[in-house]
This record gives sequence, C-alpha cells and structure tokens, in this order.
Amino acid sequence: MTLTQPKTKGKNNIIVYLALAIAIISLALSVFIILSRPTISPGTASRKQTTLERIKKDGVMRVGYGGFPPYTIVNVNETDPNKRVTGFAIDMVNEIAQRSTPPLKVEWYNLDWDTMKADMLSGKFDFLADAVYQTVPRALDYGLSDPYSYFGIAVALVRKNEVRFRTFADLDRNDITISLAEGYTSTEYAKKHLSKPNFKSVVVGKDAFIQLDDVLLGRADVALQDVPTVVQYVRAHPDQVKALWLDNPPSTVAAGFVTRQEDADLLAFLNACIRLMKVDGTLQSLDKKWKSLGHFEQFKFIPGEGLVESGKRTQ
Repeated sequence: MTLTQPKTKGKNNIIVYLALAIAIISLALSVFIILSRPTISPGTASRKQTTLERIKKDGVMRVGYGGFPPYTIVNVNETDPNKRVTGFAIDMVNEIAQRSTPPLKVEWYNLDWDTMKADMLSGKFDFLADAVYQTVPRALDYGLSDPYSYFGIAVALVRKNEVRFRTFADLDRNDITISLAEGYTSTEYAKKHLSKPNFKSVVVGKDAFIQLDDVLLGRADVALQDVPTVVQYVRAHPDQVKALWLDNPPSTVAAGFVTRQEDADLLAFLNACIRLMKVDGTLQSLDKKWKSLGHFEQFKFIPGEGLVESGKRTQ
C-alpha cells in the first residue's frame, strides 16, 4: 500500500502570495500619504508672527502705562482711553509712532502695578511706556530697553522739624520706624543696607503717596522712596515735610521701556529709537517741557581725524 504525502505545498504558496500582496498594498498606501502632503519649501515653515511684525502689518502700536508723573500722567476724568494719559514717556512713544513710515497709530492701555506681570503676559498691549526701574529679577522676566533716564532711590521723607539724620547710615538705629512700600526698589535697598530700624510695610497699589502719609500722620519717622515720588509729595505739603539727600541719593537705578521677553525684535527697535532721541536732542526737549525728575547721560563727541585735519588746514 502506497502512502501519499499531505498536499501542503499549494497552501504555503497561497499564504506567501497573500503576505506579499498585503506588503505591497501597505507600501502603496504609505507612498500615497507622503505624496498627498502639501510641499513646504525651505524657509517657509509656519511660525508665529512676532509683535513687531504685527505692528508693521496692522499699523497699530498698543502701549501700556501705569501712571508715574511726569512720565505718564493719568487724567481720571477723561473717558477716552487714548486721551487719558500724557507725559514725558507718552511723548516719546508718540514721537516714535510719528517718525515711522507710514506713521503708526498708538492705542493706550492702563495697567495695575500690582498685576504688572499678568498684564504684560496677557498680550493686550505690546510694551510698557513707563520709566520702569531696572533690576536683576525684572531682567529675568522681561525685556528691558536701553535706559532713557536714571533715578535716585531711597531718599528720605521726614517731618519738617526732623534733625537726626545727616546721612543714610544715620537711619540704622533701633529707635525709629521707617515706612517702606512693598515691592519697590527703594525698599529692597533699605532692607539690604539697614538692619536696626522697625520697618513698616505698606501696600500702595496705584497710589504711592499712601506710604508717605505715614510720616505726615505721625505713623513713621521716615519714609524711603524714589526721588520723583518724594519731590511731588513735598511740593504738595511744603510746610509739613521735607526731603533728604535729593542732590546725593543713596543709590541710583536705570529706567526704560519694558517688553515681553520673547519680543527681541521689538526691543531692538525701541532701543534704536531711544538712542536716536538721545543724540538728536529730543529727550532734552521733552525734559524742558515736562520738567522731568531724573538724570540723563552726558554725551561727549570727539571729532574724527579727518575733521581734525580739516580744522588744522583752515586755521
């Protein structure tokens, strides 16, 4: 009796053919998917529009302000948001807008100093016009422009008959109370350099004068603040208080515009504008108009050798 072998060879061939067909179909689908995708040329990859690009496209520069006379002066009785604010820094921004080609429109947005970071990151405005004091922590969080002014800090407001303090170091005594505004640069300086006084911390919000009222009302012996704030308060109460060290402040800080950290091109644009206005006399003109309360850098121009030689030949 002859035994026959199982007929498995034909079945194996069928399985191989099916596997091969599936592989071919899968390859074809992959090629089809790849070819159906839109072609992206080098350099045309989609990216987020920068703030400066949007400004140039729309022709509108959205600028924030918090209120810091005489740099940003807020008229609370004005209902039009684009007419509520005037001042040194406001004129700077308007000058930048007018010199642009074509001229830019400026829209103004008020912020609260207590929520400055949230307001900056919200995107409702492009940069902050106020003369914001520049510190290391702020440099970590924001883009800080070239300074357009410098301000004395930690100057003292005292009562009119006060005679105990000749220098800032004289404040380091344990029998006095010093009023300090929370989060202010003068406060940071005072806590770093004074250890003995009783510090009275004040949340000032939009009204920095609230802290200085502590001296006027007898709640503190001294209040430490920046030069502009102290000068304006003394002008309002000349018979009751006086300022110490206005001509020789304990320390000085640079101040300028503020952008979001990612807006490097906008920051570069503002820096160039500030340099132009320093050199061409615009800042000096604004200083005369607004009686600003800061200091400016002094430029000294030295003639090039060609000018020197020309001068010698014409003598």
